[in-house]
Amino acid sequence: MLKTLTLCAASVLILGAAVVYSMGRHDVQALSDFSSSYEHFDKTVSEETLNDLQVKSAMKISSLTKNDGAIMKVARQVSDLAASEVSLMKASQLENDREAGVELNARLTALQHERKAAYAHFQRLLAAPPNSD
Repeated sequence: MLKTLTLCAASVLILGAAVVYSMGRHDVQALSDFSSSYEHFDKTVSEETLNDLQVKSAMKISSLTKNDGAIMKVARQVSDLAASEVSLMKASQLENDREAGVELNARLTALQHERKAAYAHFQRLLAAPPNSD
């Protein structure tokens, strides 16, 4: 009887460790995918790279990852800023009025700085101690 209980406890422990390992591995992959997608968007701003970034920013990571909630929130913020940037780029390309075009380009530059600052915050959260929003 004792041997059976010990065997069951060991099986539960091994199964639990496997689940935790799988969750952690999923988190690492999701974070890596988002970072890669962001870097690609930053180099080549387009609808296609934006779509990929939006998909990757919708990641769900487990509470095993420190700052999980803040990381997911900032990833979505980066994606939203990137979407605004692409929309503003389209508008500035269609603008024929020189003065309005200059204003749109200034807004675009400010939006790019805001997006890059949000991504820098994302990276700080990855390296920061837990719960340091």
